[in-house]
Amino acid sequence: MASRASSDSAAPAKLPLLGTSWYRRGVGYWLRRIWLALYQLVFGGLFVLLSVAVWQGIESGLPAGWHRAVDVAMGGVSLAFLVRGWIWGRRTVRAKLAAPPTPEQTWIGYRQARTGRGSGNPTVGRRGGPLLFFAPFLPPCVAWWMGMTCATQFVREIPAEAGARKALKQA
Repeated sequence: MASRASSDSAAPAKLPLLGTSWYRRGVGYWLRRIWLALYQLVFGGLFVLLSVAVWQGIESGLPAGWHRAVDVAMGGVSLAFLVRGWIWGRRTVRAKLAAPPTPEQTWIGYRQARTGRGSGNPTVGRRGGPLLFFAPFLPPCVAWWMGMTCATQFVREIPAEAGARKALKQA
């Protein structure tokens, strides 16, 4: 008879921010997922407030009769970008679930995102000039980001979990 230790030779992989809680999906797992979603929503909400403040500063320089029309136009564009971000986020999750990353690939992506390397995004300090030029477009961009963030956070299983489950089955 094989011992229990030998039958459980493949241990669940530790994932960034989730640890091994993804394996049993207990209370700790759901508390981490809720915490991550709330953290991103609060951070995103602060970024939305910042973008609205920047927009109000830009709008104050416009003629008085234009304020309502420009606000309605910006609101419509921002709503369209929010929906487009949601759609993009869901398509991204669906594509990643079709070919989920291995736990090693997940860790590599996490480390690259934490250090800022490999993401292809320039830092704000080196490229601050164009950022000022695009300040009027900040609210729609933030709306897109919020839609994408919500679409990728509010899923039943994140792609990293799917990849870790697949790797565990193959082991």
